[in-house]
Amino acid sequence: MELVVVIIILGILAVVAAPKFINLKSDALIASLKGFQGALKSANTLVYSKAVLSGQEKLDPGSVTVNGTTISTTVGYITSLSANVAVAIDGSFEVMTNANDAITADWGLYDVSGGNVYIFPKGYDINGNCSLRYFIDGTKPADPIFYALTTTGC
Repeated sequence: MELVVVIIILGILAVVAAPKFINLKSDALIASLKGFQGALKSANTLVYSKAVLSGQEKLDPGSVTVNGTTISTTVGYITSLSANVAVAIDGSFEVMTNANDAITADWGLYDVSGGNVYIFPKGYDINGNCSLRYFIDGTKPADPIFYALTTTGC
């Protein structure tokens, strides 16, 4: 009898507690954003290498050609503009004109004044707290790249 009671109590605890510990959608969105960040870092490495080889690593603005596509650069790195990120990385992107636009592509890209690009997964916008922020600061040539993940709303 005690065993049955223990099993029932454990079952109830599992049903109540499991969703709090297992949030697969959130984990998947966060992993997607981290994957995008990794892809952007890799693309920046390739673009910077091309910029160095062509003497463009100190120019603001500059440009390099990768696979026949011209990518604008800031001190050798991908300039932080939505259209530029979409050209540098292969994927399904939609450049948003407003921060709250509905995204139909896999990723939304939104330019904010000051040279920031926000990258959102489908179904999110600037208010969703589920994004990657990308920024290049040409005044800091030693460490100009800035990536910031916001995942509290994923």
